[in-house]
Amino acid sequence: MTTLFVALCVLFSLFTAVNSSDIKELHVRTVKSGEDVTMECNISSVTKKDLLVWYRQSSGKLPQYFVKPYQNNLGYKFAPGFNDSRFSISVNDDKFDLNINKTRQDDEGQYFCGEMEGTVLKFTSGTRLQFKDDETPHHPTSGTTFTVLNSSIETCESCTANMRVFFWLSISRIGVLCVTVIILTIWCKVLKSKS
Repeated sequence: MTTLFVALCVLFSLFTAVNSSDIKELHVRTVKSGEDVTMECNISSVTKKDLLVWYRQSSGKLPQYFVKPYQNNLGYKFAPGFNDSRFSISVNDDKFDLNINKTRQDDEGQYFCGEMEGTVLKFTSGTRLQFKDDETPHHPTSGTTFTVLNSSIETCESCTANMRVFFWLSISRIGVLCVTVIILTIWCKVLKSKS
């Protein structure tokens, strides 16, 4: 009984943090160094277009916030470190595409377009940017959704701090659940011994 209770609590904790995405597999764009490239983000089915964002994940690194959502068609703003004239966004009612002019090797990685749904960032499309002399096998990926602790992306300079906080909050939640289970188990044993 106690094991079942612990299992249900752990599953509930995980369910609140992870959700699936609409990304079935990454698109692959293979370019030569110096070429221009566009990563597409179809937003025709997105209702709240002011909650769109781009993230980039370089090999072996956490996803980095890249471009904040545009609001009321007033434009967009690149995150610090990505404010380079080589980057631009094409925006209309159906797209929020990321353009990179004169690509460089350090542009390589996975690029994800997403939208906020409450406090959950749901990725809607993904593109792997690789270079011709650096082709690697491409494997389909299941979607990933990141829980964002602060739904205001405008103040999110880097996801690293939020991910660290989220990790410790998750660990704390599981710790509290374990202590509760231990106390309930001891309490049940005390009640059984009295009867």
